Amino acid sequence: MSYRRSYAPPTSEHPNVTLLRDGYTAFAKGDIDFIRTLLADHVVHRVPGHGPLCGDYSTPEEVLGFYVRLFELSGGTFRTEPYAVLADDDHGVALVQTYAERPGKVLDGRAVDIFALSGGRITEIRTLAEDQYADDAFWS
Repeated sequence: MSYRRSYAPPTSEHPNVTLLRDGYTAFAKGDIDFIRTLLADHVVHRVPGHGPLCGDYSTPEEVLGFYVRLFELSGGTFRTEPYAVLADDDHGVALVQTYAERPGKVLDGRAVDIFALSGGRITEIRTLAEDQYADDAFWS
């Protein structure tokens, strides 16, 4: 006797996938107020590397300030566009394409944003650049 299981994909996406997609849409529009609603009071955004923007941003205000700084240093050209977003109740991952320009420099690469989620809010973000050396050089 053979048992076959058929796989039926879910008919709707997980609410945390929607939350993350909405966050990237707000980021693209510069909607800092909406992004603030997604961040837990004890959020931390960890940015590894050795460039001037690397480090831990440990409050919603610091995280939002980091985002503003990305736009300032790139003359408003910085963007990050997700091409895949996955999430469950506690974790999320976004594969993103990043782009920015600075005088004599262009950043055009991929990164992974890893999220910890709790109660419909983001508690942690880790951004991992595909080429950390190029990322560090661009922002330096």
